[in-house]
Amino acid sequence: MTVLEPIIEFLQGYCRKKITLGQLLSGVERPRKPILRVMDRLVKEGNLEEIEDNKIAPVFGECGRNRRNPTWLIIEKPLMDEFVPRPSRTTLRDKMWRLIRSRRRFSKRDLMRFTGCKEGSATDYTKLLEHYGYIRTTGKDGHLKVYMLIKDPGPKRPVTPEVKKRNVK
Repeated sequence: MTVLEPIIEFLQGYCRKKITLGQLLSGVERPRKPILRVMDRLVKEGNLEEIEDNKIAPVFGECGRNRRNPTWLIIEKPLMDEFVPRPSRTTLRDKMWRLIRSRRRFSKRDLMRFTGCKEGSATDYTKLLEHYGYIRTTGKDGHLKVYMLIKDPGPKRPVTPEVKKRNVK
């Protein structure tokens, strides 16, 4: 669970317009530094406005600079749906594309060995890239075809629609 979720839940249930760091620390029960980072993010996105920032001197035995003790004005309650991070998926094709770009010359066995894909996936992807002109066959290594990258559009794999197989009767 991240620090963001309990803070947003606390702010949605909070009935006053002003909130201090002390109130947040007691209500959320999370470390001070991550709470400050999340609140700065909410200020940046326009949900909060920082009204004042009192500095607290370190107590005896502590060292370092004065600590922040801000007070915020709640402009609008943040919605949890906006803040759910979308995980970026790394697909097998992304892994295969990275390998193709790094090696320049490769075989299907290389794709299977270094990315962990099955032979069918490697065959389909090499046929697709060959059809759209990104790779070509350059020779053989034993009984395996060796492919070479000839068109490199960049680090992100090329978006290629699937080639439809013709039904021959």
